Amino acid sequence: MTLAQSVLAQTGAASPALPTPGVVTASPDAPAGQQQGSSTSQSAGVDSTSLGEIVVTAQRRAQNLQDVPVAVTAFTADQMEARGVSTVTDIARVSPSLTVTENTNATGSSINLRGIGTFSFSIGIEPSVAIVVDDVALLQQAQAFSGLSDIARLEVLRGPQGTLFGKNAAAGVINIVTQGPTSTLTGAIGATATTDEQYRVEAMISGPLAKDVGFRLNAFYDDRQGYIRNLNTGNKLNGERNYGVRGRLDLDPFDRLNVALTGSYSNTRSDGQVRTFRSLNPGANIFGAPVQASVDGTDLGDSNYRIRLDTEPKNVSKQAMFTSRATLDLDTANLISITAYQDWRFHFLEDFDQLGTPTLSNPAVPTSAPVPNGSIATASFHARNFTQELRLVSSGKRKLDYLVALFYAKGNTDRDYSRRPNTAASWRADATTQTMAAFTQLTYNITDRTHIDAGLRFNRERITGSFLNTTPGAVPVANNATCLAECSGRSSDNEVTYKFAVRQDLSDAVMIYGSYATGYKGQGFDISTGFTPARAANPVRPETSKAYEVGIKSRFFDNRVQLNLTGFWTDFKDFQAQAQITLPDGSIVPQLSNVGALRSRGVEAELSAKVTRLLRVDASAAYTDAKIRDFSNAPCYTGQTAAQGCVRVGTGAFQDLSGATLANAPKFKYNIAATQDVELPSLPFDGFVTGEFAHQSRVSFDLLGSPVSYQRAYGVVNASIGIQSRSGREFRAALFVNNLFDENYSTSLQYAGNSNAQAVVQLLPRNSRRYAGIRMRVGF
Repeated sequence: MTLAQSVLAQTGAASPALPTPGVVTASPDAPAGQQQGSSTSQSAGVDSTSLGEIVVTAQRRAQNLQDVPVAVTAFTADQMEARGVSTVTDIARVSPSLTVTENTNATGSSINLRGIGTFSFSIGIEPSVAIVVDDVALLQQAQAFSGLSDIARLEVLRGPQGTLFGKNAAAGVINIVTQGPTSTLTGAIGATATTDEQYRVEAMISGPLAKDVGFRLNAFYDDRQGYIRNLNTGNKLNGERNYGVRGRLDLDPFDRLNVALTGSYSNTRSDGQVRTFRSLNPGANIFGAPVQASVDGTDLGDSNYRIRLDTEPKNVSKQAMFTSRATLDLDTANLISITAYQDWRFHFLEDFDQLGTPTLSNPAVPTSAPVPNGSIATASFHARNFTQELRLVSSGKRKLDYLVALFYAKGNTDRDYSRRPNTAASWRADATTQTMAAFTQLTYNITDRTHIDAGLRFNRERITGSFLNTTPGAVPVANNATCLAECSGRSSDNEVTYKFAVRQDLSDAVMIYGSYATGYKGQGFDISTGFTPARAANPVRPETSKAYEVGIKSRFFDNRVQLNLTGFWTDFKDFQAQAQITLPDGSIVPQLSNVGALRSRGVEAELSAKVTRLLRVDASAAYTDAKIRDFSNAPCYTGQTAAQGCVRVGTGAFQDLSGATLANAPKFKYNIAATQDVELPSLPFDGFVTGEFAHQSRVSFDLLGSPVSYQRAYGVVNASIGIQSRSGREFRAALFVNNLFDENYSTSLQYAGNSNAQAVVQLLPRNSRRYAGIRMRVGF
């Protein structure tokens, strides 16, 4: 018996050598464990009348999803494939309380849980939602937008998770677990082709190399054409071409010792995301150029997929990650060492004025010389992060289960930025973070049915930030309010977070729980255009939270129905919020502020049911009330008047946002999906039909409350039909359609450039229009 199999046996999970249909297994001392391969959920549905068990690592140990006192949504690889989840943005469609706010490039996008997320231009601010891949947190949230490949399981943990996952998990965690080596030689190749010209191929081979040595190798190539037509060139924008490879080697060099070595690399090149114009007022101009000339031939409105640009955007993301995981079996516990290094490079070029005509070199002087290609912005990022974690985890069933760990991380991110010639700005910056932490998670089993869970984390962090203004012709301003030489700052902070939960098993299939947790997101430097010595001396204050949660996890009717309900109430203090301020000269300056207080509360429900032996239904719903409680000195939004609540004091402009709803926090969000298996006894395969409807209510994308930033409520229908092998060699083929009824919607709305509230632009994602395709997978 291998070490992975031994640990699985101790925790009660199925052994990889003896897979149970519909059961997803994971070792607490290996991200995915050794896997026998994956049986599709549809096949499991043909053979079983009950729901399968899902084992998750939400508390850094293998546990049945229904035994974890945390609001968790978990998806297996087959469930993700059946519902078309291939990117992080797709997760928002199938997970309650999760939304994604997209920007023109990944560095400006944010992932939000229960209305809480971090939208920041600064490289010195960490996200509120941590992205964790095989137990290693990504340094920059933008690294997560490179697509998903060879995933064994994906978990969405809602609410503060800082005691186990660290200070960048103040609102929750997306925990991604990749596939591990199989115990026998297996392989597969998959392909996807769509009507909007996406062509993807992915291949995998896995198995033993020798006794006590296993491997897995996965590679993919994806080429997707754009869907926004640039009328100036005839090219399609917002397309993407990417490829990647991941390799893993598992070794048992000595008795009781397992070592897993993983390396991955991905390269993504895209020509977007670009925004299109939704509306404009007569006479609207940007940097002195009339907007009307750049919208001729387009379809102004919420279904405008045409634009005129004189400079087409380019984004390039290159990411490498290396992880070593060593596990020593000490009989009563496992000693685990996780060492990781990640390197991410990103570069973007974009048309800052969003026009297809020349702008004026001096917008205030109508006779000034035209600028042929308008205003262009470029930036380069380079992030490196080293982490080391040492963890001692008890094994087997005992009165007291424990996890004790030490953690160290050192991260560094560089950024160069240039915008020219209008409102010219160029600078170089660097941000570092060094973290040392000690944490523990204890479970005391008072009786067989009464359990107490407690977690504690001590975190010490040191941060630095430096900024050098390289804008040609920059001159000093009053009160040393600009950085002509290098501005730099440093700070440190200590914080203790904790969590306490009580759970009671009312029966073998029904558990209720209540928990209280504190959350913390570290301080940071607002390193962006407009950085000043004052910002260097005063980092943005840490964000803290207090979270209350109650829930019930249950199964009924011989495990045919699973219903999980959660009620939550979280109070945040000094929430870190990003805004863009338009100055009197028309220049746009990012500004990060601490919101005094906000509150997120609501109810979530998740349902899975085997209605019949061949029909499965999955549904989730969330009601979220996420509001600002105190933000009396908030900046005014672009174009806001005194009648709309903007108060001018000297050169500043302020509004009171107390009582306002958070950005991209829909009050209602739900989805329902059904899979009907079709037995075809006279054929060597069976069929299946799936359907899904996802809906969310009206939202605003602007924290400052701009009236043009509201996206109306919408719902999207996806469907598929296909065949799959009944036994033996894996085979699956499906015809699918996305957004069946062509429901257009945006994931970002704002005023264009310095149009002084005269023109509105939108970001329309790929999934906002209908497309169809075929997806196939063959394995052995």
